[in-house]
Amino acid sequence: MSKRGLLATLRDAGDILKHARPAEVARALVPGGKALRVLNQGATATVERGDGALTRLAALRRRLQAEVLAGDGRVDYRRLAGSATYAELEATSQALAGARLDFADDPAGSSAAGTAFWINVYNVLTIHGVVALGIRRSIMEIPTFFGRVAYRVGGHVLTLDDIENGVLRRNSPHPVTGRRRFAPGDPRAALSPAAIDPRIHAALVCGARSCPPIAMYDADRLDAQLTVASESLIANVELDEARRTITLPLVLAWYQRDFGGATGQRAWILAHAGQRKDAIERAFATGWHLEHARYDWTLNEGQALNEGQAPGS
Repeated sequence: MSKRGLLATLRDAGDILKHARPAEVARALVPGGKALRVLNQGATATVERGDGALTRLAALRRRLQAEVLAGDGRVDYRRLAGSATYAELEATSQALAGARLDFADDPAGSSAAGTAFWINVYNVLTIHGVVALGIRRSIMEIPTFFGRVAYRVGGHVLTLDDIENGVLRRNSPHPVTGRRRFAPGDPRAALSPAAIDPRIHAALVCGARSCPPIAMYDADRLDAQLTVASESLIANVELDEARRTITLPLVLAWYQRDFGGATGQRAWILAHAGQRKDAIERAFATGWHLEHARYDWTLNEGQALNEGQAPGS
């Protein structure tokens, strides 16, 4: 690793640790200290097919949009806590426990419906976890958050890390630890889609300001929605002509292998660059220095829309 790369890595680690609660750092260092918090642990065994669970998630989305989401996709967590919308969120999570993970005619969940389902479950679990664990300033108050909060879904217990790195990334190595989430023979591996769609990294919301805005995804519009999300991510690419520097969102560094390595990632960036394609392509072609933006782990909190105000108005 170059000196510049080492300094960036140390900077990024510092950005995480400055938010951490000391007790949580100590807990993370103790074997067995990362006890799971299954947020729908007491759910009943009501069985509901996967498409029905998607419908429930869509209904929850409408309620979140109407009551606790700001126009920029941030979440009014203070308003959400203790509200009727939070009760609906908890009821939806309870229903997920008994969901049959059969999406349309694809029992393995590799259809658009399966992918949309897991993205939505991830985003809802993030919101639920922020409120349930009393997070106030940053998701990194609890550095083990992504491996700690979990839902029971269709008889399986899955953390945020399990959903992202085990299911949607087809059990690829974790970008930090290099470890795979599922051991050989783990039945949860069968929940994965047929291939990794790198556009998920523009859709999964980790509760930080540098994450994409909160959104929910529909099976029949998934391709178009993921394309829009990817274009929004690439809109954050910065070109500094004076320094001859390209600055990319840090998430692209974490998951470069999902895009097919450096070459595949550049092609993917250009495919989603819109009117900036020529400028970015010239920067790549003429050897501009590549950097990654600093990640803002501050909680993606914002004031909700006023009652009666239409979302997006």
